[in-house]
Amino acid sequence: MYSREAQRTNQDVFRRANERLLAAVGDRIDDARAIPFLCECSERLCFQRLELTIERYDVTRSHPQRYLVARGHEVTGALLLEQDDRVAYVEKLAA
Repeated sequence: MYSREAQRTNQDVFRRANERLLAAVGDRIDDARAIPFLCECSERLCFQRLELTIERYDVTRSHPQRYLVARGHEVTGALLLEQDDRVAYVEKLAA
């Protein structure tokens, strides 16, 4: 198991990768079209793809403490807000 700090770092790395992806393609794709984002869990070797619309991604990320993870990829110190058959939407709680 990784330290909490390493877990937070991993989550933030995946989050920044998703933000770069969105910046690269967001203005060329309809907001209702699903594109692959990376799971933002704390496992440094996880590269699971999550198909989401840009619109849904933006809603999730409208709050700075919200992350998207593959269903079943637990995030230490996070509250499960919602999930579907593939994606869990979580909010990190204050430490």
